[in-house]
Amino acid sequence: MKLTLLIAALLAVILAWLCPGTARAQPWIPAAGQGTAKPMVRLFSGDTSFPSSGFTTRAVASSKQSSTQLRLTGIAGLGHGLALTYDLRWGNVRTSKRARSVSSSGLQDEEFGLGYGLTQTDFFANAIVFNVVLPAGQTKPAPAQGTGRWAVEPDFEVGVQNSRFSASLQAGPRVFLDGNAVQLRTELDLAARATPRLTLTGSVFFVDTPQIAHTLPPGASGEIYNLLRLGMGVEYQLTQRFRPFFSYEANVAGKSIHAGSRFDVGIKVKY
Repeated sequence: MKLTLLIAALLAVILAWLCPGTARAQPWIPAAGQGTAKPMVRLFSGDTSFPSSGFTTRAVASSKQSSTQLRLTGIAGLGHGLALTYDLRWGNVRTSKRARSVSSSGLQDEEFGLGYGLTQTDFFANAIVFNVVLPAGQTKPAPAQGTGRWAVEPDFEVGVQNSRFSASLQAGPRVFLDGNAVQLRTELDLAARATPRLTLTGSVFFVDTPQIAHTLPPGASGEIYNLLRLGMGVEYQLTQRFRPFFSYEANVAGKSIHAGSRFDVGIKVKY
């Protein structure tokens, strides 16, 4: 599995180097009144889980989980180097084991952030973003739609681009305010234009949650997991404003979380 991950990473770098130019994204802060919105549908399915005994690529049989999520993410320029970011979600989650199946629908935990651009040039940009996670998702009855706990997430973002590729890195802790967990989260995004209208994308997401020594309160187990997720996708420039996209992501290693995969279908709207 380690060899597979290494090959995937090398292919992503080679692809990015061979293919010409891409569009800007975070951490480039848009001007006042400009921004990007991405409405999408996300479909997840998985019937195996990574055990809680340790971080591993080997998943074991577990309850089946599937979900349909309606999601809206975006960034809106406020002026003076500031931008509003948001990640809004509504979902239907279903779990089944043997002959028993349960489901729930509703709002999920919602995220808002305020970003500030530090360095903003054509080739290089970095920014800081302070995010707040609102516990809008229900925790009872199961399956839960959220953790039920407030969290803050200060992130540092850095990106580079030239005529051949773009890459951005986002890293920072997600701190749950009940004091039970701190997730260390990192995401790498790559993009390369294969044709004047078609862009290929790739992503690597990793989260590590240090082991909690004391007993967790009911519902807080959703805060505690480790995960490595790899993704790839395509984006098509229909017009200057509208860009439909499709992506596939798979949980390839983890601890205490389902080992499933998900598809995103949506459209990027620039204004």
